[in-house]
Amino acid sequence: MAIATGDTCISGADERRPPLIRGVTRMAVHTLLDRLSRPRPRQFDDVPHRIEAITSEWLSETLGTACGAPPVKDFQIERLTSGTSVRCRIRLDYEDHDHAVANGGAPETIFVKSSPGFLNRVMLGITRTIENEGLFYRHIRELLDIEAPIAYHTAFDIRTGRSAHLLEDIEASKGAIFCTPAMHIDRRQAEDIVTTLARFHSRFLGQADLVTRFPWLKAYPQWFADGYEAFGLKRFHDQAMKEAEAVIPERLRECADDLWEAKIRSLDAHRRMPQTLLHGDVHLGNWYVTETRAMGLCDWQCVTIGCWARDLAYALVACLTIEDRRDWERDLLRLYLEELAAQTGSTISFDEAWLLYRQQAISALMMWTVTLVHSPLMPDMQPRETAIEMIRRASTAMVDLEALECL
Repeated sequence: MAIATGDTCISGADERRPPLIRGVTRMAVHTLLDRLSRPRPRQFDDVPHRIEAITSEWLSETLGTACGAPPVKDFQIERLTSGTSVRCRIRLDYEDHDHAVANGGAPETIFVKSSPGFLNRVMLGITRTIENEGLFYRHIRELLDIEAPIAYHTAFDIRTGRSAHLLEDIEASKGAIFCTPAMHIDRRQAEDIVTTLARFHSRFLGQADLVTRFPWLKAYPQWFADGYEAFGLKRFHDQAMKEAEAVIPERLRECADDLWEAKIRSLDAHRRMPQTLLHGDVHLGNWYVTETRAMGLCDWQCVTIGCWARDLAYALVACLTIEDRRDWERDLLRLYLEELAAQTGSTISFDEAWLLYRQQAISALMMWTVTLVHSPLMPDMQPRETAIEMIRRASTAMVDLEALECL
């Protein structure tokens, strides 16, 4: 069975997907070849196949081009962690190190994201996420006046699935602390999240040339459909609803069979409303707090084109406790609309915005059910307890907001 979504078609979960098979085979072959040949990047255009393969010569080329840094004599890899991508901090040792760092042009540490493993490459390469993030930092980041990391260099190869993004180490440069579900976001921080999203969205809201300016970005309905086609997300969503039923309100459990169709209906707003760029994954783990207490937003690999309300609803549902969201969400929506009007000169009525906010709340749930239970072709993206807590917040919000009733 195929579900029509207007400009996309979402097929049944059991249909064969030759493009996925070809992509998986290609990523498997290149991952194996890289492990056997262990190529060492040295030139600017080389793409490291894994962080451990990075060389001083390559760092000298890329950082010298990006910020005029002197040659790198040596470096140390610190705090290697794995999830959707593999990440680490690299501590650099330059020629004439003290002078280079003191002048501010050469970073003493950088944050690196890569896609070394087979599952990393299937997830990030087939969906072109590595390209999405790389081109965001090359062409969009400089247009934004918000708290977010900068990139020194982005390297990716869609054919092989290799990638290495050299980013600002915001823990060192800004004293950043990354948020977790255990952290409490206070009212001031919640307002900062809202105004940050409003400034980001307002930069592009209603511009008719977004597709031609950023041709690698997908419209959100297409992004959602492609993810479903590639990984059969509905089956895993249904399994997660059963696995997490202890934290899902009974009222929503009773309507579980209606959720997927409701999600399809929610895509209509992304076609008929003025469009902007969306971050796409604004859960708490992608926000950080600087030493000046400013809220910053990182992990820009899911940027799409669509309706602003998806980012806002997802952020408030996922970042705030249930009690705080209930108490603050109307005021925070008003603040968002005020900031949007101040930046663009255009206004959206509260009633219209409130309806869109309620309709888009379903996106938070759908992002986390397929994180809890996912395809074997996807890596573990988040700890189980994090996914369960996000499902609890999102499912409760859907009941509070009567999200299904307004779709």
